[in-house]
Amino acid sequence: MRVAVIGAGIIGCSSALELTRKGFEVTVLDRLGEAGHGTTGASCGIVRRFYSRPEMISVAHEAASIWAAWPEHVGPIGEETAVFHRPGVLFLFPRLDETVERAVAHMTKIGVRFALLSAAQVRERFPYLDTASYFPAKLPDDPAFLAPSSPEIGGAIFEEDSGYVVSPGLATHNVRLAAEREGVRFRLNREVVEIRKAAPGRFDVVTRPGEVLEAEALLNAAGPHSARVNDLAGVRLPLTTRALRREVHAVPNPLWQEPGADPLPVVGDLDGGIYFRPETGGKDLIVGSSDPECDPKEWLDDPDNCEGRVTDPYRERQCLRLMRRFPRVRLGPRRGIASLYDVTVEDWYPIVDRTDLPGYYVAIGTSGSSFKTAPVLGRLVAEIVQACEGGRDTDRDPVRLELPRTGQSVDGGFLSRRRGPAATTGTVIG
Repeated sequence: MRVAVIGAGIIGCSSALELTRKGFEVTVLDRLGEAGHGTTGASCGIVRRFYSRPEMISVAHEAASIWAAWPEHVGPIGEETAVFHRPGVLFLFPRLDETVERAVAHMTKIGVRFALLSAAQVRERFPYLDTASYFPAKLPDDPAFLAPSSPEIGGAIFEEDSGYVVSPGLATHNVRLAAEREGVRFRLNREVVEIRKAAPGRFDVVTRPGEVLEAEALLNAAGPHSARVNDLAGVRLPLTTRALRREVHAVPNPLWQEPGADPLPVVGDLDGGIYFRPETGGKDLIVGSSDPECDPKEWLDDPDNCEGRVTDPYRERQCLRLMRRFPRVRLGPRRGIASLYDVTVEDWYPIVDRTDLPGYYVAIGTSGSSFKTAPVLGRLVAEIVQACEGGRDTDRDPVRLELPRTGQSVDGGFLSRRRGPAATTGTVIG
């Protein structure tokens, strides 16, 4: 059976690899000239377990074990493979509320290596970080921006073996090579401009060069272009995906080459409204927004109309928040990158599911936090396609996704298009 995957980011390539391993004949289409050259290539590549929902914690834990054995996962490809650095991930919370408590309970249950820290323990372990609380996050022009709202954060989680993948683009290229080894065809520089339902059980996918690809099933993994592809197919979903512009900025790392300094962890500052991690071998830090309520949302109706240059308003609020949390940081020249999230507006969780159009599947709405889980989401896609094409109604009988590396399993229906808005943070944290 022929499956066409639209989108050659990490989700599309991972899905293609897993589909071909199940015996499907897979072709990947992408408007760009190389896999991973779209928004995947702009990802910060953070790999962590903390999420607001236990199912996603389990998926992220399984995925982290795959990243830790990445060469084994992709198999022999004859080229350099992506590296997973694990300096740990530190989450700072304004308070340890029920969401954090539920996450801690599930992380403990499934064997995640982490420590629950007080503000004093954060200061002891990471003395360069200020532990004052600035929650709720504010914009720099707020008179109270520099004034702590309370003496200290409520606490922290330190995931001891989490971290980041150095090059998400290289990781995606690795998956492409693995998929090609297994028989997947890539047709790049092919923008999909029309989807025709040629006959029951058959689609004609028309690309801008005028070529037509026939397939019995389609997977929309088009990232920020996913809503546009759904429109081409005439598919409406109960949940909404939109393209959201975001910026990440770089500043010099003050701990770079400091004698005796431990590796700087990835920091998710949910109190202060940012996240940051080392970059360029630790020479720099890159900082982005954790999407606090005060930050404006730059939704784009046309994902092709994304301004690629970084701007002063983003830089000011993100870097000043970073300097407040990490007082030794100093601004350097303006450097950074602007790109897009493909956001599920209602809850910021992916939609991985069949649709009401037989043979048409989606792995979309990844919301800026799904690079880490892509190897597992690709397997979920393959399980759903295999089940549905075999006659199973996964709306009534969702697939159960086994997570063999960590000994867990999850109900695949938690990412269903019909789930209704899930109780999540409603941000990139998930």
